[in-house]
Amino acid sequence: MFLVLRPGPSQISPDAPRERTIDLAVENGAMTPDEVEVGEGNQVRLRVTSDEPIEIHLHGYDLEREVAPGEPATLSFEADLTGRFEMEDHESEEVLGVLIVQPR
Repeated sequence: MFLVLRPGPSQISPDAPRERTIDLAVENGAMTPDEVEVGEGNQVRLRVTSDEPIEIHLHGYDLEREVAPGEPATLSFEADLTGRFEMEDHESEEVLGVLIVQPR
């Protein structure tokens, strides 16, 4: 016989890693929201839409995705590096926003 114990909702630490999905929209060269904050250890999915073709690059994590109008692109990663990381349009090198990963 096996017994599986799982913590109830009140037993999960507020600092426990969790999944975060964040929608980002790039319009007229500006990203909304322009600042995203997550906790260290979170599984993060950034879903990016754009009104024109761009290649979004997340510094620090060195992730890149091409985004076409009407076709969302997703950057998925574990937030294992803390700090402040710029997100830019790789082609124009214009900074679109910032990802902040807070330490536990």
